[in-house]
Amino acid sequence: MSARKTGLDATGDARPAAAPVTIQAVAAAAGVSKTTVSHVLSGNRPVSAETRRRVEKVMDDLGFSPNFFAQALNRNRSNTIALIAQDITNPFYPALARGLQAAVSNQDQVVMLFDAGAGEGALTHAFVADAIQRRADGVVIAVSDVDDDIARLREAGIPVVAVGSGASKLPIDWVTADDERIAADAVMHLHLLGHRRIATITGPLNHTPGKPRYLGYLRAMQDLDLPVEPEMIEHGEWTRESGFDAMARLAARHDRPSAVFCANDMMAIGALDAARRSGLAVPEDVALIGVDDIDAASLVRPALTTVRIPAEEIGRAAGELLLHRIAEGMTTTHRHVLVQHVLMTRETS
Repeated sequence: MSARKTGLDATGDARPAAAPVTIQAVAAAAGVSKTTVSHVLSGNRPVSAETRRRVEKVMDDLGFSPNFFAQALNRNRSNTIALIAQDITNPFYPALARGLQAAVSNQDQVVMLFDAGAGEGALTHAFVADAIQRRADGVVIAVSDVDDDIARLREAGIPVVAVGSGASKLPIDWVTADDERIAADAVMHLHLLGHRRIATITGPLNHTPGKPRYLGYLRAMQDLDLPVEPEMIEHGEWTRESGFDAMARLAARHDRPSAVFCANDMMAIGALDAARRSGLAVPEDVALIGVDDIDAASLVRPALTTVRIPAEEIGRAAGELLLHRIAEGMTTTHRHVLVQHVLMTRETS
């Protein structure tokens, strides 16, 4: 094994790692000033084509890597967009991140993904502080009830786009689906199949979209003149496990429902597991419907009927709004984008 690969000198002793190449070294080798090298890096001042080529060749020859954070300080730009998501174990959020990255990548922006966890406010506070410190060019907030954090970003001059209905009461750009309408359409679908005892497994009601989807369920049940029974309402945490537990309780009732609206697909898949564990056939004994249309919805058996919310489209729309806001500044009229949902009828109802 060669000494160079092992980091050893000819005597076999460890040698220190090579020091990073500095702007001063590049300037000396190219025969220009440090200021000229800085102008080549920033693009903020004109440099002749010949000088630029010479400096860039020296950078390449010496293996020069510019200090990213120093450049951010100099330009007041970082070419970085932060996405703070509720829970990246939910497949909805990685799909949203793909759409966001697709929208901003042609503007030389990269996306930093922060996982706020299941309602962990302290993590969101920390991520916002980090985004401010890094001088992020913009932030997409896919976490609810964080107006204090959004206000901090706005005070720091960082554009913000919120994702989700009711995500913020502040005058900012946002992208959302109509969560109340989504739930109402799901209940209507079950009713048209002949179901009257329709239960729901909600998400957390202290956060969006849990509350609006619950309100949509109640509204549809009342509009259809169907009984709203407290024992037909179970509360979940957006996870497969919580959907399983909630469905197990519903299945154990002597007056169990004939259909269940689950506020997201992860809980619906858990409910499907619990129904089968309880000896119930789906959809013959109990019909199920979820929300989101994550990839797994079409892969489980029986395939899950769900309401599709186009996560990538939401991410792309959020990215486009954020790029507009970065370009226009904070004073122009704020934009709101409502994405459309689609019923995906499969095998569980």
